[in-house]
Amino acid sequence: MAKLLSKMWGVPVVARFQGTSLGVGWMKRQLWKVRAWNHVLGLRIPVDLVIMTNDGTQGDRVLESLNVNMERVRFWMNGVDWDLFKSLPEKAEARNHLRVNAQRVLLTLSRLVQWKRVDRAIQALPEVVRLFPDTVLIIVGDGPERERLEQLARDLGVHDHVRFEGAVPHKEIPKYLAAADIFLSFYDWSNVGNPLLEAMMAGKCIVTLNNGDTGQFVRNGENGVLLEYEDLPRLPEVIKELLANDELRKRLGANARKFAEENFWSWQERIEAEVTEVSRLIKR
Repeated sequence: MAKLLSKMWGVPVVARFQGTSLGVGWMKRQLWKVRAWNHVLGLRIPVDLVIMTNDGTQGDRVLESLNVNMERVRFWMNGVDWDLFKSLPEKAEARNHLRVNAQRVLLTLSRLVQWKRVDRAIQALPEVVRLFPDTVLIIVGDGPERERLEQLARDLGVHDHVRFEGAVPHKEIPKYLAAADIFLSFYDWSNVGNPLLEAMMAGKCIVTLNNGDTGQFVRNGENGVLLEYEDLPRLPEVIKELLANDELRKRLGANARKFAEENFWSWQERIEAEVTEVSRLIKR
């Protein structure tokens, strides 16, 4: 419709995509362009400017494979709210505010939907709490998977070690990150969502999966722990090793913060870049 209206009115048209499910979810399948025809059609319609969010789902590769004119593509990551993360509360202060009494805190931040695989964090808990019984997993977010995840925690005997916080105001997220020892993210497609970016900004020790373009942000052993799918059975051991090694967690977290400071745009910078590109179209 936007393309048709642009022709009728003689004005440029901009396509804006918040990543894509095609990069990781479809491109390796047979006849993927036919099976995902509606997505392909939306991406291939000729427009004057394409703004594709770099959320790790490899949208640039998808566009290239569809022969989109890449000179018209701006492949940018989301901006972040640095003001929220300029100074975080001390860990003890944050835990006191959130009424967290555990000595060791694991954290996930996401909508509770199937492909974000919060169940992987819960499944690692039984082995972790055997060695570190004073551990709690805080799950921030809500969604259709919550009931199933709560039942999984009960079935595994770790329900007392899991806190389901539900949806919380975004301004509270820095307190949860400040309270955490380790941030966990095991999405199926890509883990480069704003929760991971904010965990890096907060200087957290991160454990995540190497899928999509996650490896462009988290470098294993340097600014986080990047697991391959075949490494998932080792997840409890990885978490235990990190909980037992304060210096390693601090080093990985400090390097994550450094990476964020050197590479992340603020929201203002991101929006200004977008406005500049659209303004150029209007002035033609």
